[in-house]
Amino acid sequence: NEYKSYLRYRNADTHTEEQNEPARMTHSKEGQLQVLVRNAQNLQNVERFGYSDPHVILELDGIKRQTRVIHSELNPEWNETFTWKRYTPLTEESILLIKVYDYEKILKNKLLGEAVYPLKDLVRIGAQEATVPLRDRDGKVGESRLNLYLEYTKPTLDPDEDMEEGVQEEVGMGGAEEQEQEIEVNPGDPTTVAKKKKSAIAAPRSTMDRSKLSTKKQDFQ
Repeated sequence: NEYKSYLRYRNADTHTEEQNEPARMTHSKEGQLQVLVRNAQNLQNVERFGYSDPHVILELDGIKRQTRVIHSELNPEWNETFTWKRYTPLTEESILLIKVYDYEKILKNKLLGEAVYPLKDLVRIGAQEATVPLRDRDGKVGESRLNLYLEYTKPTLDPDEDMEEGVQEEVGMGGAEEQEQEIEVNPGDPTTVAKKKKSAIAAPRSTMDRSKLSTKKQDFQ
């Protein structure tokens, strides 16, 4: 199954540019995947003069991360950590694509090795060390290895956050309203009518006790 996945992703037309993160889950506390690229061992030498200049490209859900280039080294040490923010959880079908290239200034970078690393065990246990065998350009596993350390934190929903927002929405429905109230300045004289603006208390409509509002007339001089 791993080899079939390797062939499928090797033959796929993958993008070289970094893409946007997945859409954020409503009210989620973000999770993350962190990958520490420790080192590689026994990489192929594809140079006619000197040694390969390796660097690693990691890809998760179309989002790529890349190490620095280490020149003239077949057993490079990177010790670089990369993070993918996660607003949706990884699944047992999630995979990390790994490619190691020889850097070329002018010509196209040469593939030194690649792998499809399944994340199903990481999803279950949360952290793990990994020594990943690399396949060459012909799909054969040789002596090349890449050493990683991975940690995964699942995104979670916060019920208190949902409840708080629900209360705010309910309060907002009440609003503050301005009303005009006619008041007789001199009782019995219909020409002496004044208008006064009265603001209702901003409170949820569903919880406002209208029976407690004062209806007492006010005297104006």
